[in-house]
Amino acid sequence: MSKKELPISFSLVHIEDNQFSTFEEMLDVEKPIQQEIGFGFGVDVENGAIAVSMEFVLHKGEKPLLKQNITCYFKISPKDFNKQLRKEKEVVLPCALAKHLAMLTVGTARGVLFANTKNTPFNEYLIGLINVDDMFNEDISIEF
Repeated sequence: MSKKELPISFSLVHIEDNQFSTFEEMLDVEKPIQQEIGFGFGVDVENGAIAVSMEFVLHKGEKPLLKQNITCYFKISPKDFNKQLRKEKEVVLPCALAKHLAMLTVGTARGVLFANTKNTPFNEYLIGLINVDDMFNEDISIEF
């Protein structure tokens, strides 16, 4: 018998633009561009919120061209947070929920990147395709 995950109600309640840096001296460097992506998860147990951070860096060779780090805060309904996610000393995000929140964070990061680079030479650079399915294969445990 397969285990069916119950739906978890949430809303995006806050976005932090933690870091945004551009390196104009790298614009004229003729090297291939490489993308680096990283995710982090956090929890605010008192408020029943999950934080998903995403760091995005474009490199030309070994040096950065553009860096961005944002955090999206998702408020989980109190019933779902306490019944489905909260354990004794940790919060466990089901893998499917972690992937979904990460994808929402990616979409938000794309919008923040557009807003931060509007009317600049950096506006031509974007966040490439990201297959979050390949990045997370297990539930995410966050100790508190």
